[in-house]
Amino acid sequence: MDNLFSVFDYTLEESRELIENITSIHNDQKLQGFFSNIGMSSGDYLNFQMPDNLVVVGDLHGDFTSLEKIMNKINYEDYLKTESNILILLGDYIDRGNYSMEVLLFLCCIKSSFPNNMFMLRGNHEAYHRFPFSAFDFLRDLQNKFDDSGKTLYTNTMVPFFDSLSGICEIKGFSLLVHGGLPVVEDIEFFRNYKFKLSDMKSDDGLLEEILWNDPREFTGRDWQASNRGLGKYFGINITKNWLNHTNTKLIIRGHEPCMGYKFNHDNKVMTLFSSKDPYPKFESSYLEISKKQMEALELTLDIKEFVHGI
Repeated sequence: MDNLFSVFDYTLEESRELIENITSIHNDQKLQGFFSNIGMSSGDYLNFQMPDNLVVVGDLHGDFTSLEKIMNKINYEDYLKTESNILILLGDYIDRGNYSMEVLLFLCCIKSSFPNNMFMLRGNHEAYHRFPFSAFDFLRDLQNKFDDSGKTLYTNTMVPFFDSLSGICEIKGFSLLVHGGLPVVEDIEFFRNYKFKLSDMKSDDGLLEEILWNDPREFTGRDWQASNRGLGKYFGINITKNWLNHTNTKLIIRGHEPCMGYKFNHDNKVMTLFSSKDPYPKFESSYLEISKKQMEALELTLDIKEFVHGI
């Protein structure tokens, strides 16, 4: 694992080259359809047959220490040598913590080595140029690291990279994975061709905003309400049931909210996973590691907590 820390020494040109290479890989995968025996991509929508093993990592927010611990615990190089083992990250790699660029560079190194079984979803912090908000530090971090060239790197390299990230992942018969939450869909016709509609979220600001910014809430008498975040919505259990029923999945796995490593909403049908510790000392961090047999045998979604590991 000694090479883990080499990303701290990357020059501006090395950083740019790596990020742009991964952007090309992402864009190629979005166009090619099937990229492995179990995985396919259609634009912003990822779909997998149930993998032999699945690891899911929540928000990292520049926390290189937590990332290092997770990669050590799963022995990522051996784990990812098997094509049917999948690693999915739920977004928000930047801001809050001290090592946003280093987290991104290391994840891009993994993607470069294992392009067909490591996947990064987009978080709201990777869409500041689409949905601005106040607590965005990444541009300043780049300028501190690379001086005046940091702004050019952000505009010319990082923005296209963020746009290349997938928006949603479906694991057939098991789960929908997003960063924020489920869009409020009131027209049932949406689900007749939902995969196509989710494949081009960049042309639908409303859909992308909700995927990145929505949060589950325990409502009575309503399905949703505007979010106090100023972007996105709070969605209730009826929205969750609607999505699970129409996609034939058991569980929503998402990030976006600090918690004690994980939490459940909507009769345990929505699990929030959070993996950042250093910027959030009052909370805990964790990741999910589950096998195909365990996914198939899962009857009570609450039982998935047995496969959540603290960092």
